[in-house]
Amino acid sequence: MVSKIPDGYFGETLTEGMFSLEMHAKIASNFSLRGYCPLIQQDTPDLFESDSGRDPVLKQIDATVDYLESLQNKPSLDDNNRISDKAGFAEVDLPESEYISLYIIPNLLFHMGMVYAIARANGVPLSKGDFDGLHSYPAGFQFIE
Repeated sequence: MVSKIPDGYFGETLTEGMFSLEMHAKIASNFSLRGYCPLIQQDTPDLFESDSGRDPVLKQIDATVDYLESLQNKPSLDDNNRISDKAGFAEVDLPESEYISLYIIPNLLFHMGMVYAIARANGVPLSKGDFDGLHSYPAGFQFIE
């Protein structure tokens, strides 16, 4: 999805005081690491790209995918283990399955959804298929006429 967004939109937001499309994309990428690494007892690497624009976002996403694909450990959820993390100004401490289902997945989807919403609000022609990689619609298709 991010690769289809032109460079000029990465600084856009939906409203004042909100993260930019760029920051939402970087945070979403980071949440995939924050979810997977603790499950395999690995430190979460810092792959955050401090440069701005489309290319640094794509570089961070590519580095994240490469890192995750390189891992040999496969997680299995064990609710006897708890994972702690910082959620804004709050601390979360949850059993592994709740950490993933109540914290990581909602945050990952929230930030991905914001990338999609900001891009669409600025006229980037994305579809649900660009979001989830599964849906397919003909070019120009609209549910609402």
